[in-house]
Amino acid sequence: MFAPTEFKCLVCGKDVFDQLGFCPDCIKKVVFNNGKTCKRCGVGIDGDEDYCGNCAYDKLYFDRAYSAFNYEGVVQKTILNMKFDNMGSYARVFARYLVYLAQKHNLEYDLVTFVPMSRNSLKKRRYNQAKLLAEHFCALLNQDGLLVEAVVKVKETVTQEQLSKSERKTNLIGAYRANADVKGKRVLVIDDVKTTGATINECAKVLKGVGATEVVAITVASRKEYYSYETD
Repeated sequence: MFAPTEFKCLVCGKDVFDQLGFCPDCIKKVVFNNGKTCKRCGVGIDGDEDYCGNCAYDKLYFDRAYSAFNYEGVVQKTILNMKFDNMGSYARVFARYLVYLAQKHNLEYDLVTFVPMSRNSLKKRRYNQAKLLAEHFCALLNQDGLLVEAVVKVKETVTQEQLSKSERKTNLIGAYRANADVKGKRVLVIDDVKTTGATINECAKVLKGVGATEVVAITVASRKEYYSYETD
């Protein structure tokens, strides 16, 4: 456990005396993903449907996914800081919310892994925020022995956020390969953000292809689908 006095608000930098990571003023601006969600990928949805447009029509390999926040506002800002502004320490705070998700949904798993980065991207950024999240997640639960690098990225790809829905699917084909023995295992995949879920789905496809029995993902945030069925 980390001492409460060690924390500062991720948004404004004020001292905080609990483990939420946000001061009383800034946490009011945080949008939690606790409304109606897709029954497969856990993204926030509006309307009467039970599934988002991606899960309703796409071929899925992951079994379930959950997110703590909606990817907007102050959460989006702090995640971008974590990824691109050398604020990897934010992963320690966000990992607590991933622990909350795992415990809330009674997730059972044999291995914990993370969405990998390419060698070139890792060299530029110096760390993989998804790996940091997974490391802190396992440390908080005393499960360090479960953490494995089960998937590696073997192809450079364009950033998913820059692409349309259809382009995201083809962008990741052949980008990943299995890197561990997961046969007969239930795998928990950790990442920072889920948009359409294409990245997690491609990782799950690789893991299922080498024998994983179940792949569940948890992410810090996901982009809410404001329309029942998203189009390009």
